[in-house]
Amino acid sequence: MSDKSNPVLITVLLWLLLSTALVVNALQTGGISLSTDDAMRLAEVRDLLAGQSWFDTTQWRMNAPYGLPMHWSHLIDAGIGGAILLFRQFATPKTAETLALYVWPLLWLLPSLLAIARMGTRLAGRVGGLFALLLGASCSAAVEPFRPGSIDHDNVQLALTLWMMASLVEFDRARWAPIAAALLACLSLAIGMQTLPYVVVAVLVVAAWWIIDGAADAARIRAFGLTFAAASVVLLGGATASAYRFAATCDTFSGFYALLGLAGGCGLAAICSVPALNQSKARRIAAFVGLGAALVALAAITAPLCLKGPYAAVDPRLGPIWFSRIAEVQSPFTLAPQAPGDFLAGYCYAVLATLGAIAAVFLVERQERRAAAAIAAIALAALAVCSVEIRGLEYAQMYALPGLAGCVFLCISRFRLSKAVGAVTTIVALFAASDASFALAGHSIQTSLPKSKQFDLLQESWQSDCLAKADFRTLASLPKGRVLGLVDQGPYILTYTHHAAVSGPYHRDASGIIDTYDVFTGAPAKSAGILARRGIDYVAVCKPAPDYAFYRAHDRGRGILSLLARKQKIAWLEPIPSHDPGKIELYRVRLP
Repeated sequence: MSDKSNPVLITVLLWLLLSTALVVNALQTGGISLSTDDAMRLAEVRDLLAGQSWFDTTQWRMNAPYGLPMHWSHLIDAGIGGAILLFRQFATPKTAETLALYVWPLLWLLPSLLAIARMGTRLAGRVGGLFALLLGASCSAAVEPFRPGSIDHDNVQLALTLWMMASLVEFDRARWAPIAAALLACLSLAIGMQTLPYVVVAVLVVAAWWIIDGAADAARIRAFGLTFAAASVVLLGGATASAYRFAATCDTFSGFYALLGLAGGCGLAAICSVPALNQSKARRIAAFVGLGAALVALAAITAPLCLKGPYAAVDPRLGPIWFSRIAEVQSPFTLAPQAPGDFLAGYCYAVLATLGAIAAVFLVERQERRAAAAIAAIALAALAVCSVEIRGLEYAQMYALPGLAGCVFLCISRFRLSKAVGAVTTIVALFAASDASFALAGHSIQTSLPKSKQFDLLQESWQSDCLAKADFRTLASLPKGRVLGLVDQGPYILTYTHHAAVSGPYHRDASGIIDTYDVFTGAPAKSAGILARRGIDYVAVCKPAPDYAFYRAHDRGRGILSLLARKQKIAWLEPIPSHDPGKIELYRVRLP
């Protein structure tokens, strides 16, 4: 990239090419494919457009007939709903929704690439920025959240936190950077608590700069703290469900987190404003440690359970019957024996990228070390999260890419190579450092396994004929009612039919998941009692799903699934003929 080149224009052109490739791939593979979370998000968007209150995030058709208070924010729903309303100006409602499903994820890929390129440019110049941009565009696991149909919150949170990092990189140069970093950090938390570890590390990085530099950074850090406090209050009042506004809720942005944000932001601004503290590093350390201790005490007083993590309040009965079987919350080391190729392309590449980001701290120019250290710290935090739960993989990879690009490019630039040799070396290094190379090697390993042992670590834990829209046509044609199906079917029942569902794959739906387990594993008399209590009209069974085999293995041959498999009739279950292409078996409940 020459000095006269326009990095923004290059990024936009690359984004257009990548977006086109993703759209073409989706069209060639049968159109948009929705994950369980994507289907649930679409149901929530429709509810919001149909008039559901902005301050009510309950999914009233889930956990029928009681409803499920969701931990998701309406902020994402508003964006997708706005896109649908825009496209309705020149398209039918159905077409408008489809266009939004294609466009929404791709929109967030552009700012993500721009942020990566900007950070790479800061560390290693314009060519280093281009290097980082190409690494980001070729990172298969990281680009996955931006594919058409991916309307969950991950793509938005990736873009917001990447720009939070970019703002930290510009912290000492631009007046807007401290304010932007605080705003983006709070906004990402309001969308979902998944980014909490990275926001905490960002705050620690800012505090470390004040401890090291004192008065030189005091004004910027004061602006960061006050903005963080103000944003916490504004988001609590304007973007938080009424049920959580004055509650100590651990798994979503609530009064608890807003209180900590307000106290922490104001406290950080206050200690930065004390002249005596700015004169001594030891005093600054003591002041910050004191502030941290006060915040921990405040958290312990207001919500001690939340100190154990966002899942502290999860019903322990979910562990053996559901939570322990979710692939995305497992450690990559647990899943590696099942998917060694994906482990190489995913986790091993994240480790390499993070090591590169750490090495960049020692390779960049002295005046850029602070920026490189900020990137490395957040990338290391993401790798730590990813080492516990594989679903943090895309964060670990994308956070580390600017540092990896700076490391590789600066290593090459230290050798005095001719232009031709330097160009070839750079291209070779790009391929060697790209996730595309790891993905090719991983794919080769994965496809060499027997089909019975192949497992896709980066995708949904299972795919079957029971998740497509066509598989729900018969169910959708039935009179409106309540459906008990397998857990993963719940969001699709909401999206593809007008019915309500008992269970969905969400930790808050403990009662629905437990009742579903009890219905399918218990004796018919017990199952009938649960169905009667919930007023269930239909039962849907998907035989290819792992849940089916799991329930069969736990019912000791006496549950309704085993009885139906042996062609034994159950008096209160009436089969419903279906001509759908999938393998969903439908039954009408005929209880007194």
